[in-house]
Amino acid sequence: MKLQQLRYFAAVYEQGSFSAAANKVNATQSGLSMHVSQIEKRYDVTLFLRSSTGVTPTEAGRSFYGEAVKVLAAAAHAEDRLQTLSKSVVGHIKVGLMPTFTRAVLTPVLLRFAKEYPEVNMSITEAYSSELAEEVSEGRLDFAVVPASFELHETLVSKRIGQDRECLVWGINRDIPMNRDGVALGQISPLQLVLPGLGNARRRQIENYLMVNHIGVSDLMELDTMHGTLGLVANSDWVTILPGIMCQPDLDGTRRKVAPLADPPLTVDYMRIESRKRPLSAAAQPFVDILQEELNAVLKIAPFSRP
Repeated sequence: MKLQQLRYFAAVYEQGSFSAAANKVNATQSGLSMHVSQIEKRYDVTLFLRSSTGVTPTEAGRSFYGEAVKVLAAAAHAEDRLQTLSKSVVGHIKVGLMPTFTRAVLTPVLLRFAKEYPEVNMSITEAYSSELAEEVSEGRLDFAVVPASFELHETLVSKRIGQDRECLVWGINRDIPMNRDGVALGQISPLQLVLPGLGNARRRQIENYLMVNHIGVSDLMELDTMHGTLGLVANSDWVTILPGIMCQPDLDGTRRKVAPLADPPLTVDYMRIESRKRPLSAAAQPFVDILQEELNAVLKIAPFSRP
């Protein structure tokens, strides 16, 4: 069996149709259909149920996909290994990050990586979880970082990279009581609260926290712009809930105040996602390592604004 046949099969499986798969791998629909049919005939197995609307993998197809992506990943790793043996680390890496990371962690990572690996080009995409996951699944990103509460597609694999604390953020002109553990929302509710839209992976976790702990919300505003949220909070009585690393630039207390949620606390886990069939390249791996080191350093800082 040829690697090309495995690539074509995986594309059809992931796209759900021969026409969409053909567009993705820059091949003809008839060519993909022929290669998949050859596998089915050679091994006397049905991998897909065909219909006018697309294809549905059979049980055999789902099982074969799991094995196929292992082979494709191993082939990609072997090719990357040959490149590293022949020359220094080069290439172009494409990384997807949430606004949480781009505000507080990205700059030191970029500075370190550019200095240590000057021959590697970088493209950074900022977006929310669902968009990042789709980009990784489609091969347009090498990897991305998303909240661990995000539900993964079977084409992706994940690794937990850290745990953060959710924090209340409010303007400096508002007096909100806090103690050594943070802020108890039950003592200051009802809240004028700014939250991300329903498509944000953290939204459900925050809403569940509010409901379970009987925290009242008098007004709710949905904003899927981090800069807009921070600006509104700094200039009004509205408050928001953000991860601790997102709040690092505000710990000086000059425009906004920050304190972890307490009684009870609320945490958010981060995970790195990548394609099952394409392991990290020799260029992407050091970026991952530097990102992990900088994240670890930031997570050690208590997310409390200074007086």
